[in-house]
Amino acid sequence: MDILDAITSKAGAIHDAQEQIKRDCAEYVELLHDIKNHPRSVVERANVYLTSTPEPCAHISAIVAGIRLNELDELAKRRGLRASASSNSATVFVFGCGANLLQLNGVMHSYPPA
Repeated sequence: MDILDAITSKAGAIHDAQEQIKRDCAEYVELLHDIKNHPRSVVERANVYLTSTPEPCAHISAIVAGIRLNELDELAKRRGLRASASSNSATVFVFGCGANLLQLNGVMHSYPPA
């Protein structure tokens, strides 16, 4: 019975971690929906990577098109998130209050010249 109790306990902990990640990433999912619904912008592809150390968390990576950094920053702030642009690429990292992370590639710093 001790082994069965240990399995049950660990399985319960895994389920609790999954539920916590889902709750913590809800703002990221909503932000991706906001980007999809924003004029001229699209989320082309998204992937999720889960890690368990140092704590269970998700790293969401997406390729977006048609959105400028200032527009993304405004959408993120509405969700209680903060965006931080990479100085040497078109990557923007979006952070919340937990260890989870949203990485957006393809964000324009400005519209291309006409």
